[in-house]
Amino acid sequence: MDFATTLILVILGILLEAFFSGSEIGMVSVNRIKMKQLAEDGNSAARSILKLLENPERLFTTTSLGTNLAMVASTAIFTAFMVTHFGDSGEWMAMSIISPLIFFGGEIIPKVIFQHRADSLMLLMVYPLIFFSKVLSPFTSWLSKTSAKLTNRVQLPSAEEHKTFSRDQLRNVLSLESQTVDLGVTEKKIIHNIFNFGELRAEHCMGPLIQMTAIKDTATMIEAHDVANDSGFSRVPVFHERMYNLIGILNTFDLLDQPVDNTPITHLIRPAYYVPPNKKIDDLLKELQQRGLHMAIVVDEYGGCIGLITIEDLLEKIVGEIEDEYDKPEKTYKPYADGGYQVEGSTEISVLNDMLSWDLPSGDFDTLAGLAINKFERIPNPGDQVIVGLYRITVKEASKRKIQSLIIRKLEPAQNPDLS
Repeated sequence: MDFATTLILVILGILLEAFFSGSEIGMVSVNRIKMKQLAEDGNSAARSILKLLENPERLFTTTSLGTNLAMVASTAIFTAFMVTHFGDSGEWMAMSIISPLIFFGGEIIPKVIFQHRADSLMLLMVYPLIFFSKVLSPFTSWLSKTSAKLTNRVQLPSAEEHKTFSRDQLRNVLSLESQTVDLGVTEKKIIHNIFNFGELRAEHCMGPLIQMTAIKDTATMIEAHDVANDSGFSRVPVFHERMYNLIGILNTFDLLDQPVDNTPITHLIRPAYYVPPNKKIDDLLKELQQRGLHMAIVVDEYGGCIGLITIEDLLEKIVGEIEDEYDKPEKTYKPYADGGYQVEGSTEISVLNDMLSWDLPSGDFDTLAGLAINKFERIPNPGDQVIVGLYRITVKEASKRKIQSLIIRKLEPAQNPDLS
């Protein structure tokens, strides 16, 4: 065999090896969700890819067999040529030349290329892969049967066990940094929120008592109309004597056919639904749906109201803030001097972290005021400062009972003595 023929056959063998080894990693790396979408749109290549993936054992037997046949063929042809022309020394010369070509040209380089361009390349390569799958089918069928007989003697996990993923595995796959699935940041956040939903309790989602708009049970229709107009809420809690003693709910739509006079609202008060603060919110959502209710009152062990929770509050834990045409956009923070921000004490830390890309710590508190009180271990005075990680928090306005507003600035690492 002359040199030109040998060279052509060796190159052909390496190319075939590159095709099989690249296709193997390409089929593993292909985005199945994208392929399903393309298949639904009528893309025949995508349908063929999904069909091959239905039988992974046959697919990988084909690619493994093809890779090995191509590698053996190119090695044998080149070694025979070198031995013919150089004698015994041709054998080690052949191995020193062909081995790097096979390793890099037939394995490493194609696998890297196919892994990073799996979707586009496999839409083209699936047709020759199907062709070779049919050509090699007699051999792959025999190999599959033989391997099945051998593996039957070994206790292997069932297919169902292989398809089972733990919560942590799914979290890792769907992490914001992961490139395993083709999802946007918003979609990944929603999926993460769904995972976390079952771990949250009513106390994590409720609106606190101090922020609640409520009406006395002795109020008149005039007062009820005023509260409804001022608050804009469709449902208003009703209390008896003291705010923490909520006894029912007033649906403001019931006021539409009532006269605006001094008639008491007593006959319009609907029973309240009470839940403890440790109530799991996934169970609470089901109960509210089953009972046809839109809100529940959260009470402590002594029966006193500590907050209010609505279906909207629960859904916002999945999809984020929900605003309708009646909601007034309200920003609880604004830029301040020297790159700082003036923030209302009631602003939730999660909101600041999301909107400003900060990493303020979490704990047994929800708001920035709660974080400050946690660090001071008291109600601070205006002007008091505390450094939390890379943030300097200064109390701007505070009373004896609560913090109204704070100034927060992000520091450079060198400005924090604890980090320098």
